[in-house]
Amino acid sequence: MKKRMHIFSLRNKGIRYKLFLSYVLVILIPFLLLLFINIHATRGESKETGLQMARKMLEETNSYLQYKAQAITEVLNFVAFNKLVQQSVDTDSQFYEDVNEWHMDALRLYAIVNQFRYNEDIDFMQLYMKQGLAAATENTDFLNMGKVETERWFIRFAQSNAAFTWLPDKTVEMGEDSGDLVVLRKIPSVHNIQQFNGMVKAQVKKSGIQSVLNHAVLTPNASVLLFNSSGDVLSTSTKVPFTSAQIAQITRHFKSDDINYWNDSYLLNNQRYLFGVQDIAHTDMKIAMLVPYSDILESSKRATTRIIWIFLFVVPLMLPVSYLVTKRATKRILKLITHMRKMKNGNFQFSLLPVSEDEVGELMRNFNDMATNITNLMDETYLLGREVKNKELQALQAQINPHFLYNSLDLINIMAIEAGRKDISEVVEELALFYKLSLSNGKEYVTLENELKHTEAYVSIQNMRFGGGIRLDIEVPVDLYDCQVPKILLQPLVENGILHGIREGETEEGTIRISASVQDGDLVLEVSDDGIGMDEEQLSHIFTRPHSSKGGGYGVHNIQERLKLAYGPSYGLDFRSAPGMGTTVTLKLPCHKKT
Repeated sequence: MKKRMHIFSLRNKGIRYKLFLSYVLVILIPFLLLLFINIHATRGESKETGLQMARKMLEETNSYLQYKAQAITEVLNFVAFNKLVQQSVDTDSQFYEDVNEWHMDALRLYAIVNQFRYNEDIDFMQLYMKQGLAAATENTDFLNMGKVETERWFIRFAQSNAAFTWLPDKTVEMGEDSGDLVVLRKIPSVHNIQQFNGMVKAQVKKSGIQSVLNHAVLTPNASVLLFNSSGDVLSTSTKVPFTSAQIAQITRHFKSDDINYWNDSYLLNNQRYLFGVQDIAHTDMKIAMLVPYSDILESSKRATTRIIWIFLFVVPLMLPVSYLVTKRATKRILKLITHMRKMKNGNFQFSLLPVSEDEVGELMRNFNDMATNITNLMDETYLLGREVKNKELQALQAQINPHFLYNSLDLINIMAIEAGRKDISEVVEELALFYKLSLSNGKEYVTLENELKHTEAYVSIQNMRFGGGIRLDIEVPVDLYDCQVPKILLQPLVENGILHGIREGETEEGTIRISASVQDGDLVLEVSDDGIGMDEEQLSHIFTRPHSSKGGGYGVHNIQERLKLAYGPSYGLDFRSAPGMGTTVTLKLPCHKKT
């Protein structure tokens, strides 16, 4: 069993076998993922597309039906508000016992009604009259309204405030269903517009309305219904696979006005539908669309079938191609392995590998560069050794230069003493101490004691220069003298206080005070002067002039950057000043003592 596992272990297989298997998996896995993603994505896209198309088609059909309904209602309005029509339906029927009078008014009414024959949707028009011609003699054009006043549809229409109603033909005629629509418009009374003594009726052709509904059918099994606010079905598309009970179930929930409804998961007869209902403006009609999900998903099934056939076609072709690519790739890799073994054994005398623009070629190019770089580095080792010797010599010279400066200052001091110039001797001694502390044998950090001596030497030289008007007070505890601080930290701040604070005052005299304390483990130094001070604008620009010549050489910006780089952003300088009140600089840095 262990032997069999060892045979089928990928770890011991050759790189050609592994690459071939990798190529096959790289091709198969994306195809399988594509098939899986395509099925789910196509379903979602088909649903979204079907939903958008259904909404758009429903809106377009609604708009077209609204246009047709408006054209029909305008015709009925024209007839209903005609003075002759209003007078005719209100005229006492006894007036028309004279056949001649009846015939004359009938001709006039025929002319009014029949002038709208141009409307392609209206098959014919009739007038219902409570009085007038129909009460005297009824015919196919003039109908007695008294005969329908007990009908359910009439009572509902009469009790409503609506001027129009749309009804199926079978509801009004109570006969064989022709599929036509009937539109009724109340004829307002001449004496009271709130009452009506007649109605104008238009018979709308089934074919005209049904062609509009058929145009809205998106898929083979989609259905479109037109019904009124009472739930009466006025017309349907040609193919409606629902029973009367199912249609009643669809329409009974939408009897109120101003209904705009959409449900993309409507269940009917255990089947899922996209179901939308919209109110047709200025009418009591509504249009409903039902699209089976099976129709919408049919397109996704076709797309899935195409992907499967492509998969079955591509997989047999990619196997030999993968083998050829694997063979070509491993040939170059084996050559690269041979060269690496030579380099491992110290043999750098070989020709560079041929490169190409693919990944293996990039690997060979990098190997060539690496081999070339290693050879160049080995050649440069000797030169680097000589360069190190040169740097050591330069370091020795850097140590000699400060000693030459000290020796020169000592010589000047001796010559000043021999010449009896004590003042020159004192300046030279202070200057020698100043530079000795400044250079500090190349050290970056010095003790706080050395930094204070360095500052004292600088103030002493400045007093010799300006006549002794500067007083330096140092209030630093002795136990803080061995704290490690960056060198040349205090002198630039003292120089600022002298040159820009005290020396710019009227007396050109003042005091520099240096104090130190430990707060929360940090060393806090304060350098204050009683000079002219600074206003808010000057304080806001205190750090914006790096390496200013007015800042004592290094400058405030230099000290701030050194502290932050050395200790972090929570350390640095803080200035407090006001005009005429002097300036105080607070330095915060970690308290590290010399060990």
